[in-house]
Amino acid sequence: MLSCKGTSEEELMGDWQKRAGYPWNGLAYASTFVIGDKGYVVGGYNGNNALRREVYVFDHTAGAGADNYGEWTALNLLPSEIPARYQAVGFSVNGKGYMGTGWAFIGTDDVTTLKDFWQYDPNTDTWMEVAPLPENAHKRRGAIAFSLTDTNGKEWGYVGCGYTDDPDRAYLSDFWRFDPDGTTDGLPGSWTPVTGYRGDKRLGAIVFVIGNKAYICCGERPANVIDFWVFDGTNWEKRRQMANTNPDEDFDDDYGGLARSFGVGYVVEVPEQGGVLRGHIVGAKTNGSSNWEYNHTPENEGGDLWVQRTSFYNNQSGKTPGNREGLISFSFPSSGRAFVGLGRSGSLFYDDLWEFKPLIEDYVYDDY
Repeated sequence: MLSCKGTSEEELMGDWQKRAGYPWNGLAYASTFVIGDKGYVVGGYNGNNALRREVYVFDHTAGAGADNYGEWTALNLLPSEIPARYQAVGFSVNGKGYMGTGWAFIGTDDVTTLKDFWQYDPNTDTWMEVAPLPENAHKRRGAIAFSLTDTNGKEWGYVGCGYTDDPDRAYLSDFWRFDPDGTTDGLPGSWTPVTGYRGDKRLGAIVFVIGNKAYICCGERPANVIDFWVFDGTNWEKRRQMANTNPDEDFDDDYGGLARSFGVGYVVEVPEQGGVLRGHIVGAKTNGSSNWEYNHTPENEGGDLWVQRTSFYNNQSGKTPGNREGLISFSFPSSGRAFVGLGRSGSLFYDDLWEFKPLIEDYVYDDY
């Protein structure tokens, strides 16, 4: 199919529809977590060595049906004992949010990597220190985090990969599991190493969760990493590489722009595919704002394939999407909806938020 708006270009499925924008200034590299129907944004960076202490919550159910719906609410600032930071991670377990690691400024220009963790209680809008990553785990920034539930119904948090500046500069490939019921040196929570990962070290990776499995991909070392792994809390499975590495097959012929770093993953329901959830990756440090959908069905069942969807920010008339990194994303499996926004492009920091609608062709709505 071809679109005839000015110049012909390929028509891709999916449309980005604008929702309520982040109420403060533009922001990048914030940490996020989802609790119920609400997404939380913590800290971040907006240029000129400005690390933020704001905490906001986004309710994606508020004002549904109205233009630019959704509602942001300001919460208490991060307490003074919590260092402001960026490139930190967030996850949620048992109705509580967790934030940790990242980069903090010391003085005016110096930065240091962190390994501390803090728990957020949405019922009281308060923070509490929990166990940091253990002594034998590196401080890190640009890591990934997620949560999974085991066969007994217990929720665990996971943190892995990233880059350490202290004491040596190095890319990381280790993973750690957080037990909210443990105790370490008088602090709530405990960490244990996760073994079995055989993938590449990576900074600025992407993770999304479908069916209680974490799909881990992308990142840089310093070139873009192309291996792709699935983790179910016990076992690691390697999927096909995210590049055109099979000259005798055509499924990956268009994968040239697939691998990336500092993008985000999200999960959205696709009704035409029986209401299944599909993982997506979007945004990048160097690959523009291309948006790809992943069929997580195993290869022997016709899956383990990527297909390109409408690029993020691509349907703005008269404008070309640029590289946008350090975005945020919220996925709400209960409603099958997902939202992406914020981030930076060079010296520009964005405050916009968009919902991806997978079955609408690009350029259908004038959302801009």
